[in-house]
Amino acid sequence: MLFLHEQSQAMNTNLPLVSIIIPTYNRAHLIGETLDSVLAQTYTNWECIVVDDGSTDGTDKLLTAYCEKDARLQYFKREILPKGASHCRNIGLEKASGEYCMFLDSDDLLLDFCIENRLDNIKLFPDNFFWVFPMIKKNNKNELLVCKIPKKISYLEDFLSYRIHWGIMCTLWDIKFLKSINGFNVLYPRLNDPEIHIRAMLEAKTKYLVFSDIKPDCFYRYDAEIKDGKDFAIKYYQSLILFIPDITRKLIHYNKKNKNYLLKEYLKDYLRITYRNISRHENLKLFKVFYKNNILSFYQYIYLSILYYMFLIFIKSTVITHKLINRLLNN
Repeated sequence: MLFLHEQSQAMNTNLPLVSIIIPTYNRAHLIGETLDSVLAQTYTNWECIVVDDGSTDGTDKLLTAYCEKDARLQYFKREILPKGASHCRNIGLEKASGEYCMFLDSDDLLLDFCIENRLDNIKLFPDNFFWVFPMIKKNNKNELLVCKIPKKISYLEDFLSYRIHWGIMCTLWDIKFLKSINGFNVLYPRLNDPEIHIRAMLEAKTKYLVFSDIKPDCFYRYDAEIKDGKDFAIKYYQSLILFIPDITRKLIHYNKKNKNYLLKEYLKDYLRITYRNISRHENLKLFKVFYKNNILSFYQYIYLSILYYMFLIFIKSTVITHKLINRLLNN
């Protein structure tokens, strides 16, 4: 079997090599299905690089067995800090040899025509730095939702407004371009998808393409329940503290400072689901970050802080508080 794949690679050297990069952590019960979906691809000139983030659940044994079956599969372990999917993706990017690359999480799935479909489409529009394709969401009840990507005048403005129309597995990258913008920010526990796509859209300007009207070619698994636990909240807070100044600086660099007000939507989302699990001091610090980066006016910053104190002391009704906050931030 290994010989046949090596022979197939030799026969297909005139075809572009696609690098598929997968970070993983304690997903031995899921990643096999992901790898099987890669192995089932009708397009065969690919390499799949899996980077383990320190798993303790048998991932090592499983990945070793898969790599022994197919030479196109490679397995590496993250050996230095920081921990996290973004660092693992960057390690995979350093190891990659492809002309194009794409990223999967270790529970995502590809339909068997995915890579072939993407390459066929980008042949028609080759002068771009990245291309985006629709996906299907699959929740923990096996319910399916086709996620059509709406046609927009500015996807950048939507991402700045926390309207995220696609996931990380939807994008096929020109690998030289992705390396030129230094891959992922390894300091973010969350918000990795919007951060890298905002940065990429700013750098690429108009040289990217979103395919809105073709059929989906991948599955994204998600939890049907809203993630509002302590760990999720802490990671969201830690990411926003970095994300807001970083994106504001990027907007200034690319002469789009007038767009920074759109980032207010990230604060609205944070206040909708996570702020109750974060300390008073940290919430006030986050409000100040939005103010210091000219996303909140001084009036909004002071009034929001007062509303927050009122909630802590008097109101105790998240419904009333959210209505007041939304009214304030919509002004």
